[in-house]
Amino acid sequence: MIIQTIQLTEQQVTCARFRKRGSELLPLLGIRLPCTDLTALPTLLQEQLPSTGGEELRTILGLPAAMLSLRELQLPISDRKKLRAVLPLELAGDTPGDRLEPACDALLLPNGTQLAGWADRSQVLSLISLLAAAGMEPEVVTCPPLTWHRLELPEQQQPVALLDSSALAVVQDGQLLFCRLMDTADGAAVTRTLTALELSRSLTPTARYRLDIPTTAPCPPLPLPSELAALPAEGELEPAALISGLAMARAYLHGDLFNLRNGPLAWSGARSLFLKQFRIPILLALLALLLLFGEAGLRWYLLQRDLTSLNSAITAIYKGVFPNRSKAVDEAAELKAEIRRLQGDGAGSDLLGFLLLLAQAKDDQIIGFSEVEYDGDRFRLKGDARTNPAVAQLVQKLSAAGMTADQPELTSRPDGTVLFVLKGRKKGGMP
Repeated sequence: MIIQTIQLTEQQVTCARFRKRGSELLPLLGIRLPCTDLTALPTLLQEQLPSTGGEELRTILGLPAAMLSLRELQLPISDRKKLRAVLPLELAGDTPGDRLEPACDALLLPNGTQLAGWADRSQVLSLISLLAAAGMEPEVVTCPPLTWHRLELPEQQQPVALLDSSALAVVQDGQLLFCRLMDTADGAAVTRTLTALELSRSLTPTARYRLDIPTTAPCPPLPLPSELAALPAEGELEPAALISGLAMARAYLHGDLFNLRNGPLAWSGARSLFLKQFRIPILLALLALLLLFGEAGLRWYLLQRDLTSLNSAITAIYKGVFPNRSKAVDEAAELKAEIRRLQGDGAGSDLLGFLLLLAQAKDDQIIGFSEVEYDGDRFRLKGDARTNPAVAQLVQKLSAAGMTADQPELTSRPDGTVLFVLKGRKKGGMP
């Protein structure tokens, strides 16, 4: 991942690029270009900045100090999200009438107060749109002095004053203690500010360092951080000119930087980046869901087809069993009820068993039974047979099955078939 910082001033723009390698930042590019007309900024950046070769690029925009206003607040809020929601109302009285809803954010100071900063939202949005037109929409819009506490200092355990041409900040042990946006070319104004800070907060910086190049004040330049020990891979800027850019990149990695891109101006590129990175897995997941629902739909279709076929078969059986009945509400229920009735207690409790016996004893010589009577002990059959021996064979089968049959009554027909009437009882039953 490449972190790109774009720092604006009234006369020029400074661009720096750092490659994130683990927890380290490797300087890749450092250029400074004259820019007095911001409308030409997209063209200027596209022409002067080289391509990243498809590598992921995160852009941080550093606003000129003149665009930002600072004020310390004392609010009983420590949550950044809640603080950002309250700030527009708290700062409404400090902004002109046409900017009642500024772009604002705040940093929590060690003494329990909040350092709030705000800028004209329309101006911030205009700069975001200009960089977006160049394909470099900033994820973060900040002000460089509010990130200086992330720099390495010779005296980490003591308060140190850091200055450039437009700001004064006091930092200690990786924390921002004080910041004021002011013209520091006037050394007397800087001294008065630090004296007032000492009297009001008992905060006395042990050293002063300047970050801008070339230095115009008598205080020495800040020693180079370890990441800037060598020149960047591209560009003509000396390492000292990239200190503010490095501070913004470090603050970005720590995630605690001052950022005006919140609320209505919140960066939405994270969602697009996520979709771009996981586009193929998301498409595969959608395809898997489509196949899953397709399989479920196919199963449902096959099940409905089987149910329709089963219902048609039940309807056909019902019509065959009860040809004179009208269509029932529930054919299966009526068939079950009829079977239970045939299996019920009483004289006809063995009727189904007797009918099964007849079905097993009947062969192709017995044309059919026209009447069947059975009371659980006695039976009477009336039917048609092809020959007299066929009736005799039926009697033998019934006898083998535990039935005693009387002599059948046989009546010959002109077509050669025989009408028979057969009476009998169970063996061992009442005569």
